[in-house]
Formats: sequence, structure tokens, C-alpha cells
Amino acid sequence: MDRQLLSKILAQMRRNLKEGKDIGDMKVGALLALGHQLEAIFYYLGHELGSTLKVKPVKDISQVPDELKRIIAEFNLGSAEITESTEEIIQLKLKDHSSIKDLIKKGIKTSGSFCSFEAGLLAGVLEKLSDRHCFAQELGCSLQTGQNYCEFMLVFQKD
Repeated sequence: MDRQLLSKILAQMRRNLKEGKDIGDMKVGALLALGHQLEAIFYYLGHELGSTLKVKPVKDISQVPDELKRIIAEFNLGSAEITESTEEIIQLKLKDHSSIKDLIKKGIKTSGSFCSFEAGLLAGVLEKLSDRHCFAQELGCSLQTGQNYCEFMLVFQKD
């Protein structure tokens, strides 16, 4: 992978997110050009971006859900509703995130998950917040389910 190109892509995505601009077209173009094997790459890109955001670790793990919601709002990642939170997992619904909000309006549907970038981004942010290794997975994509949200599960790695 070309690290200089990766840095440029991440910088542009970070600027777009901070300014409330969409990033879905960047993902769609890459998917059309390179095929659906990009889920792992998009997860990696999201994770890299999430780990470069200026996020301060919380002192108490119980603060993570509220702080995660604040960061999602601050960086214009959509709006989050935490549906479950334990010391092992956080489950949330993410509405109006930039990768899918315009696609939903166009009636585009997928047969699988589309939001691996957001899963990686959430994992990267959560790792910075909690100072623990995390993994995130999209449980349901609005482009697949027809719901107005995508659902994610974030899992803390046990030591």
C-alpha cells in the first residue's frame, strides 16, 4: 500500500468529516473501480482515520458511550443511539452518516454490509477513548435493511 496516498486520502476524509461533507462518493468510486474486496481495506482506512482523530482517553470506562456519542457528533459522523453498553461491548445505531445518507435518498440497496469504513472508524476512536484494543462490526446496514440507521457492535478485547 502506498503510504503517501493513504495519508492524502485520510487527510481529505478527515477534512470532509470535520466540515460535515460527504465521503460516500470516495467509497463508491473505489468500490466500482476495485470490486467488493475492499471491505477490509475500508475497515483499515476507517481504523487509521479514527486513530488519528484528536481524542482524549476517558478516566472511567463508563464514560465511553457518552464520549463516543459526543465525538460522532463533533466530527459529523451522523447521530448515534447507544442501544447496549457493557464492559465488553457497545452496540449502537448510527443515523445519517455520510457514506449512506445520499445513497438512501436515491433508493440504492445492497446485498451485504456497506459500512466497513464506519466500523473501522468507530473501532479506532473507541481504542483511543478506552486505551483498549477494540473490534467493530456492522450488524445491519440501512442499504440492506431499509431502516433509517446502520447498526454496529463494538467489542473490547479481553486481556
